[in-house]
Amino acid sequence: MSHRTIPLSALKVGMYLIGVDRSWLHTPFLRHKFMISSPSELESLRRAGIQQVTIDTECGLDLEPGATPSESTASHEDASDIRSSEERDSGTQEHSAVMLADNLALAKQRRAEWIKRLDHIFEGTRTTGLVSYGEACQLVDEMIGFIFERQAACYAVMGLREQDPTLHEHGLTVCTLSVIIGQALQYSKEELQRMGVAALLHDLGLVRLPRNILKRQKSMPPAQQALYDSHPAQGIVMLEKSGVHDAEVLAIVRSHHTVLVQPPDDSKNVEKGFESSALVAIVDQYDELINGQAASQPMSSNQAMTQLYQRYRDQPHLLDRVSYLIRAIGVFPLYSVVALKSGEVGVVGAITPGKAHLPILYLCRDQRGVPCAPPQEVDLSQEPDGGRCIHDIRDPRREGIDVESILRQVAA
Repeated sequence: MSHRTIPLSALKVGMYLIGVDRSWLHTPFLRHKFMISSPSELESLRRAGIQQVTIDTECGLDLEPGATPSESTASHEDASDIRSSEERDSGTQEHSAVMLADNLALAKQRRAEWIKRLDHIFEGTRTTGLVSYGEACQLVDEMIGFIFERQAACYAVMGLREQDPTLHEHGLTVCTLSVIIGQALQYSKEELQRMGVAALLHDLGLVRLPRNILKRQKSMPPAQQALYDSHPAQGIVMLEKSGVHDAEVLAIVRSHHTVLVQPPDDSKNVEKGFESSALVAIVDQYDELINGQAASQPMSSNQAMTQLYQRYRDQPHLLDRVSYLIRAIGVFPLYSVVALKSGEVGVVGAITPGKAHLPILYLCRDQRGVPCAPPQEVDLSQEPDGGRCIHDIRDPRREGIDVESILRQVAA
């Protein structure tokens, strides 16, 4: 086993850290997997109150020979939890179908819990006109730590939603994607927290409107349109009444539906607030496109990203946010269902380093549409010229494919 859980006192320079016994939000490190390169990093971990860590002995040093198993070897449950980050697995050939399946199942479970909690927050606001802001902050804190470890699974679960998401499902999706992109942009933990809460609550003002106009439509009567357009301002009023005065959070909620213009003030704080507002606005538009709220029909992920790219191609500061959205989602994300030009259908099980367009697949249907039992592993990077290649991404619900079940069949 390449993963060991050890006391912090046994950690030393040259070991590769992949897990700690506290939320990464409560440590001094934004990166959650890295080589220990200096004694100062060890001291920072100690000051953070960490007592146990998990290391990857294939990526760094192991314990000295003779260490006792009780101190050094992770249990099966601990190891599976630590190995849950697809970030590592998507970058190497050491992928595990059962691990991917477990991550997907856990992400489904957590998302259902988060939706229930956010629904409680929104319903409370609908009733009282006040926001349980501390509860929202706690939820985002938990979400960020989980998203760091299971980014691909969290994104995959979004694709399993119904096409007409509820208000809180939409807020949860915008929050999740904003955090994923913010991490790629190297936002600090504090910046991720503020942006995440604002993204979660960006449509809060809609809870005070009649339920029949909660969703944006291509055309509305003028009175309904004016009422709908008032929801950012109504959200601000409720947040301020609830004692929320964070300028960046309020700016994101206020501007998520407005035309985004580069601010004249280039001070660092204003620039960062603008960047976060622009990012949440882009993600908000993306989710509306793929769910049909801003178009006549729901779009595929690729179609939505193409439209956003065309929409902002002449605005470099916004196009940059779109580009990061494209990079964060990837060409063919882990867990996505793809159809080959041959007619075969498979699930993406690993990303080939440097060749994102040639992933490892688990084929679950052959050219005739007959299920493959068990699924067949195919590495597209090893296919000869003119061999198998991906034609497009498919909706697993429309295809009647249970991704988690396919992965468990591979592991059986």
